Amino acid sequence: MGVLFSHDKNDILIIMNKKIVISATILIGLIIAYWLISPLFINKEISEPLTDIAPTEEAQIISQGKFIGLDFHNAEGTVKLLQIDKKIYIRFEDDFKVTNGPDLFVHFGKNGDYSPHANLGELKGNIGAQNYEVPENINIEDFDEIWVWCRAFSVPFGKAELQK
Repeated sequence: MGVLFSHDKNDILIIMNKKIVISATILIGLIIAYWLISPLFINKEISEPLTDIAPTEEAQIISQGKFIGLDFHNAEGTVKLLQIDKKIYIRFEDDFKVTNGPDLFVHFGKNGDYSPHANLGELKGNIGAQNYEVPENINIEDFDEIWVWCRAFSVPFGKAELQK
């Protein structure tokens, strides 16, 4: 009788290596999918008090606005541009909410365009009050909007037009 299956050691190693590569690819794909999709279902609440940035001084409101959602994302709540002593801050109030997502950042914008160079930092949470110090190299007179921007997909999640 003849042998039905005949494999040498090289064939077995090739088959095992293919299985390892396929398993590793699937695992990496699942990790990336979790990183991209899970924020849509996980909320991060934050509640930074105004006293963190204005312990004794009175905060002067320079301008303020209300968030609206963009590109099928929800966004709502109040944002204020504040001057405290000689520093400028962006404050998202307690009513702030935005759809969570990967790689969200806070930016200034003007006339419907966000400015990639006027970055205030990573969004601290998608719900609740939070404070962002405006770097001295950003001239607030150059901007009239606050944006929540997803760097991973280059899409807006929300913006607020600032009114004086």
